[in-house]
Amino acid sequence: MKLNLLPTYVSKEKQGRFAFVLSALIALGCLALMIFMTRSSRDALAAEKQRIADARPNAQLAVATSKRADAVIAENRGLILNINLADSMNKHNTVYPDLFDEVRKYIPNFYRISSMAAVPNGAESCTVTMTGYLSSFQEYADLMIALLRIPGATAVSRSGFQFNEPGVPGLIPEDQQGRILRPGEPRIPDDPHDRLDQQIANAQVTSFQNAGGFGTSETPIVRGAMPTQSTVTVAVVIAGKNIQTPNPRQTLAESAALWGGAPTAPGQPGQPAANTRPAPATPPPPTTPPGRNNPGRGQGGED
Repeated sequence: MKLNLLPTYVSKEKQGRFAFVLSALIALGCLALMIFMTRSSRDALAAEKQRIADARPNAQLAVATSKRADAVIAENRGLILNINLADSMNKHNTVYPDLFDEVRKYIPNFYRISSMAAVPNGAESCTVTMTGYLSSFQEYADLMIALLRIPGATAVSRSGFQFNEPGVPGLIPEDQQGRILRPGEPRIPDDPHDRLDQQIANAQVTSFQNAGGFGTSETPIVRGAMPTQSTVTVAVVIAGKNIQTPNPRQTLAESAALWGGAPTAPGQPGQPAANTRPAPATPPPPTTPPGRNNPGRGQGGED
């Protein structure tokens, strides 16, 4: 049996010496790292200050240019409004043709169009009114289904169809055959002598009827309804279509106010020639109400 009679600190003396050296090295490393970070931070701060100092003249020049631009815009605000209004009016020139081109794709071939018009119902929808000609009641029924295929169509109303379909009327003592007749045509009797007398009484010289304007001109003209056709008017409400025109009246009024208020006499400085013209006694109402809910105005009527 072997006994260790030496004190415990004797066996750990070497470990304590190693720990002391290691802690001294760690302290030196932390000190060196602190010095490096302090120096690098000081250098980075100095570089940023120098960069700011170098950029300050350009920033001051940009601020001065911006203030000058704001002043120029404020001085020519009326002119800018007029230019924006003109741009909005030019962009609006294609609104109606584009709408008609889109609707035209869904008009069936049996509906011969003679006129088409559109009116805005506000900023959210419009109504397209078409006038054309139909030949049968079946076409009158199919027309509504065909026009409901227009994107955004929410309602279709129609009117004007005159029922002229041939049919078999009820039997009467003079007509037991049930011959096919059109509405308004006289009954044809069964007796041969009575039928001959009726044909003699209704006999007339036929000639060119000039119905609907067909055959009257070699140049393109609007052709009306044929003898067996009806003039039908259809109104289609289309949602999501804003065809409101810009509001030039409000824009020009704002422009006049920006130019110097009420109109003055011609030749007076500070007032453009457009504001020297007297206003009409009864000006027509604007096409659309003023407001910011009208995207067709662009920037023409806004501050």
